[in-house]
Amino acid sequence: MILLAVYPPFRVVSRSTVAQSAVAATASAFDPATFVASFWSDRLLPAATRATSVGPLLADLRHNPAAALQTHGRRVGLGNAVYYLARGTGRVTAVEPSRLIVDIDGSLIAVRTGPVFGNVVRDGCGLLEVNQVPGLAEFDALSAELNRLVEQKVQPPLKVGVVGATLSFAGCAEAPESLPAAGAPLLMFIPIQAEVTP
Repeated sequence: MILLAVYPPFRVVSRSTVAQSAVAATASAFDPATFVASFWSDRLLPAATRATSVGPLLADLRHNPAAALQTHGRRVGLGNAVYYLARGTGRVTAVEPSRLIVDIDGSLIAVRTGPVFGNVVRDGCGLLEVNQVPGLAEFDALSAELNRLVEQKVQPPLKVGVVGATLSFAGCAEAPESLPAAGAPLLMFIPIQAEVTP
């Protein structure tokens, strides 16, 4: 008993173990759905109203794709992917499986109406970085949540009777590696805002 009073029991724990426990606790407390719901309303939708106009972007893409990348695009990370965040208004000319074809001042674009995959919204908006969340898994979860909100909030009105209607939208698109064939849409946008009027 005297030994315990003089030499109380203790346990040696390395700093790396403490740090790993803290990271694990933070990761388990992170809720991607809550984060994205707040991000969507507080940051993404306001950014969409300030997005570049799609008309000049499409004109630059047709005449000088390299200048369009430089002027309107944003490169993410160390990869070669370049994204655009743009807004515009055009006439819906066709409904195809999983997309609408929209004419904007003589240039065609596509707007995604089917399932959304990948990181186009997350990376294309230019507002999210991996250091804003606990780790890479959580960063990937942001993409899934953003895509889910696009499918639930934005796409439903785009799926019924829209041929000939006017579509006002804001969205993200990945720059193509090369221009498509004549008559094909220049870009495929994932909409983050959309309004259809007859």
